Amino acid sequence: MKFLRESTGLVKEFGAVDAFALNFSFLGPAAGVSYPLFVSAFLPNSSWILSVILGAVLMIPLVLNYYLLNALIPRSAGDYIYVSRAFGPFAGSILGMSLLMSFMMGFPVLAMLEVIMVIVPGLQAIGYSLGNEALINFANSILSSPVNLFITTTLIVLIAFLLSSSERYYARTFRYLTFLQIIGTVIMIYGLLTFHYAGVSLDPKLNTQTFALSSIFVLSLFAFANAPSFFAGEIKKSRKSFLAGYLLSYTVATIFALLLIISLEIGIGKENYVSAVISGWNLPISTSSLLSFGVLPFIHYPAIVMFIFVTALSWYLLYAMINVGASSRILFSLSFDRLLPAFLADVKRGVPFNALLLSFLVSMIFNYVEVYLGYSVSFAIDGLWFVIWNYLIVAIASIKFYKLDKRVLYTSISSVITLSAVVFITLYYGIVNSTFGGVIFEGNFAFDIISIFIPPITGAVTYVISQKVRSKQGIKLSLIYKEIPPE
Repeated sequence: MKFLRESTGLVKEFGAVDAFALNFSFLGPAAGVSYPLFVSAFLPNSSWILSVILGAVLMIPLVLNYYLLNALIPRSAGDYIYVSRAFGPFAGSILGMSLLMSFMMGFPVLAMLEVIMVIVPGLQAIGYSLGNEALINFANSILSSPVNLFITTTLIVLIAFLLSSSERYYARTFRYLTFLQIIGTVIMIYGLLTFHYAGVSLDPKLNTQTFALSSIFVLSLFAFANAPSFFAGEIKKSRKSFLAGYLLSYTVATIFALLLIISLEIGIGKENYVSAVISGWNLPISTSSLLSFGVLPFIHYPAIVMFIFVTALSWYLLYAMINVGASSRILFSLSFDRLLPAFLADVKRGVPFNALLLSFLVSMIFNYVEVYLGYSVSFAIDGLWFVIWNYLIVAIASIKFYKLDKRVLYTSISSVITLSAVVFITLYYGIVNSTFGGVIFEGNFAFDIISIFIPPITGAVTYVISQKVRSKQGIKLSLIYKEIPPE
């Protein structure tokens, strides 16, 4: 047997509802529009509504491509499987290790976003609603010290891993937290729509700034539509579940994103929002997050503010949990294909437990480097990295599978074109507009450069070492990668 075992040992625990919850939460419309809205303050001539629509349309080929691939080849760590079987072990090792490093380096980013976009503004809003100045001061203190921020992000990362340590609890947590997130988002939309009428801009404004903002919506929201791919081998009734996991979740997330944008324009007003983001307002609440504006209609109703805050805690926590699940399954698959040591393929409580533990330990190292030492990755580098090293490569690799379904040829080529367009627009406008570029590329330049090269170098080194070790054991890696791994 070329593979480590005749079966993976992973259990088919996820159903259609779970597939929907995974992808809806990975898209995360509330969290997904929060950062682009902040960036929009520096793109005053852009159209919010049109930017969302353009961003959603651009990624339709990607969603369809993943849907077809997962339905044809339902294997966990799907992205790694598709690339490695299309291009061989070297390319598979580079993609697999690159994804691993990006996920591990991304945990601190998600934890910091949870702090900046949810915890701090949420506690500030609750404190203001209750008239509790001590709570406002406590929220402010989290960002006032690297130690406080590091402790908070460490707790967030730890919680994400603990909730992911059992397949059954993982699935249940996703269902419940996604349901809560939807309820909280609906309440915010209703509150903003009934707050007061500030008008809504129906002027399409199809200009460079609108295209630039649409690219940010892609990098923050619409590109992250492949969560079921990481768990495909554990999803029951795969075709029906993938229909819910990809097409239904993407449609619902897009509708929610549009409703959030429209309700914000109606309830707050575009000019008022931009003014608050750039110049601040007379409330002791951060204006960097959608949450701050979403609770505003209920600011005199503490119970509702607290409930919205609790639901918003799921925004980036669920992102992080998907990263946990994805990274552990990629480690598992690399081990199953004999690129990594066999102990990483051990399954306990339905999850690759040793792989999960290793992912946690490496993530904590990056948490210390990025949060405590301050070597943060910029938003643009993080987003573009995923688009180029993950989605674009998978789209190219999927062309090889067109014989299984001719539709894959059209979706893969369309995905390559639209993803390339997003990369070009982001880089081009980031260069010609220094204000826009300064916002999206804000971070440590040296660490940005290092983060670009560390993952592929790690993948190349892993392959060279594995090839030598397996060759001495009489195992040819090239033969393993000619077959699709068992379920």
